[in-house]
Amino acid sequence: MRLLLFFFVYLFFLQSNAQSFEVFVDGKRVKVNEQNDVPLSSGLSTYKYVRIPYSGKPIFIEVEPSDFSFNDSDWSISPKRYKINGKKMGNKLSFRINRLGYVVLRFMKNHDFTKRIILLFEVPEIVPDNRIDIVQAYGVDNSGKKNETMKIQAALDGISGSEKTLYFPPGIYKTGKLEFRSNSRIYLAKRARILADPSSLSSYMSDDDNGLNRFLLIKDVQNLEISGLGTFDGNGTQILGVSHREFSKAINNEDLQGIRLLLIYRSKNIKINGILLKDSARWNTHILESNNVSFSYCKVMNNPNENEYLGSLDGWDPDSSTDVLIENCFGWAGDDTIAIKCTGLGGSQDKVPNSDRIIIRKNVLLTKKSALKIGTETFCSLMQNIVFEDNDIIESDRVMGINVRDGALVKEVLFKNNYAEFCYPDRKQMGMNFFITKRNKETSPLGKIQNITIQDCTFETSFPKKLSFYRYYPETEIKDLSIHFINLVIGGKKIEEIDPEFFDLKKNNADLIFN
Repeated sequence: MRLLLFFFVYLFFLQSNAQSFEVFVDGKRVKVNEQNDVPLSSGLSTYKYVRIPYSGKPIFIEVEPSDFSFNDSDWSISPKRYKINGKKMGNKLSFRINRLGYVVLRFMKNHDFTKRIILLFEVPEIVPDNRIDIVQAYGVDNSGKKNETMKIQAALDGISGSEKTLYFPPGIYKTGKLEFRSNSRIYLAKRARILADPSSLSSYMSDDDNGLNRFLLIKDVQNLEISGLGTFDGNGTQILGVSHREFSKAINNEDLQGIRLLLIYRSKNIKINGILLKDSARWNTHILESNNVSFSYCKVMNNPNENEYLGSLDGWDPDSSTDVLIENCFGWAGDDTIAIKCTGLGGSQDKVPNSDRIIIRKNVLLTKKSALKIGTETFCSLMQNIVFEDNDIIESDRVMGINVRDGALVKEVLFKNNYAEFCYPDRKQMGMNFFITKRNKETSPLGKIQNITIQDCTFETSFPKKLSFYRYYPETEIKDLSIHFINLVIGGKKIEEIDPEFFDLKKNNADLIFN
């Protein structure tokens, strides 16, 4: 009996001992959310976030950790460019904010992400007038107890071309794979959550030649708008870490594609505004062979805790696509937060489509890998006209990178006014890592990286390892990797030459120009 009692006490301790916080907004306590729903007893951690409406007036914030104490020298408020002045009193941190944006509070200098909390300051919710309520019109259960795939899909089919907005009121909508249709408007209320059913994976498995498994699919669609402050929840920690561990092990051993949370494929004129996309079972948002796609004020929250079950947790992956905009968004990913690619996964017969005219700006990003990246898959012939501008990189292993392994000319790329704060100690631990190499030494072509500008970019401190701009093969020429630096600042020092304090002289054989 004592042994049984000890077991239940121990189990309760595991389930309840996640680091937690109390958050007050103008004196009123608000709800603290979890990045995933899996109890700590499963051995898979979660991190916390709070959603706070901002109506244009200053807000007074108080945050108090309830399970640990923090020191005066440990805490920080990011992005630093927000210039928020915090005050510690006892075990409580307080500050005022008067803006939209995304605030990361770190209570420890270590890399335990459970000692942090994310505050999302968002526009107040405005529900559209000309709407069809999916619960009332289609009888959809939104208690989260029933799988409602058929009813929800019928509503998505029915709204197409109707000039009305399909409205998801607050609630949990458990479902299998869903497909969105052309000429549609979808609105998710703030507390509406479309949740992947973990009981069976069959509906998520691809029936296309590309073999891309997915939860939410936008395929051969045009003129689609998805908006609101609701959530697309891939339930990936539950699926891969608890319910179907054999599937996650198969992915790791056999290089399967996992399950994308959202796949946008061969589509155009797609607008996604305000939505939170969280807990994917591999890549979060894959934009493949599509045109004119935008994400504004969206939030991507993957589990950053890579282990034997969870891996390849990218945020956004624009892939062989054109005219893509990711703006004013928040992203926390276990792998690359934003990686622009040409994977060849679209199944095009003649050649892999190029990537062109992609803008990544005014975002707040965290990652255990690369924050702003092109590559490594570069199977097309050309990747060009790409802008990374005004982004705040709170934490990353590599802040900026262009990795060409499969050929392709990468050119006309601008990194401008990006601000990097902390290094996450993963494999590289360097602020910038640009290279040309071959995926397969015998068969892969050699690409080029040309006309790259790094302008007005700042690193608060230098990363443990030095910057690298490297051509791995002697048959390349120095002009094949050309970088122009304008006002690069590292640790308060303007970099005006190949300074051995910051550049690894053995790993820099590019054409580096300084102004």
